[in-house]
Amino acid sequence: MKILKIAIALLAFSGFAQAQSYDDSYLRSSSPFGVGVTYGVSAKYGVAIPLGGQAAYINKTSPTNIALEGQWNFPNGLSVGVQSGYQYNQQRLPRSVVQVGDETVSAVQTRTLTTIPALATLAYHFTDAGAAIRPYVQVGAGGAYVDYSNFYGTLIDRKAKFSGAVAPAIGLKVFGGRDKGLGGDIKAQYQHVFFNYNEVNSSPSLLLSAGLTYRFY
Repeated sequence: MKILKIAIALLAFSGFAQAQSYDDSYLRSSSPFGVGVTYGVSAKYGVAIPLGGQAAYINKTSPTNIALEGQWNFPNGLSVGVQSGYQYNQQRLPRSVVQVGDETVSAVQTRTLTTIPALATLAYHFTDAGAAIRPYVQVGAGGAYVDYSNFYGTLIDRKAKFSGAVAPAIGLKVFGGRDKGLGGDIKAQYQHVFFNYNEVNSSPSLLLSAGLTYRFY
């Protein structure tokens, strides 16, 4: 009987020891960014290279482009977000004789184009949510407010409206270390706005930008 009690006690101790040493690491994430939804914001400045119909109107690179973005990040690498900003380009042409409506005028042309996008985005990151280096691909869709204003001296030919837009992109986020919040973000984005007026038969451009990004949970 005494031997039976000792055997039961040993079995109980063995079971307790096994429970204490049970490896449940697979239930725990090594990164606070790997549990549930986390968040990110970015602010970037860049240049825009006009293409297609936009280049037919203004054929010089725009130095005035600001992009703002907010994201909801998931542990599987996907993220959804919203993106907006401000894009402006201008070009002066030599004096020439042109037809403006019913008038023939001799004037210096000042061509301007302002674009304010409003896009929903979907992105996939190739590394986990807490990684120090996060390359990604992204697609955006929505619309953009476009203001076409062509000045002929004191006369103006203007068209402003909201048009549909799409914007695929590739980018790279680099943080100060694993699970660090602050980092840099560089992006190359093709933006196509379905705006048509005069020379502008759609308004595509290539935007190259860099700035700061911050992630938090």
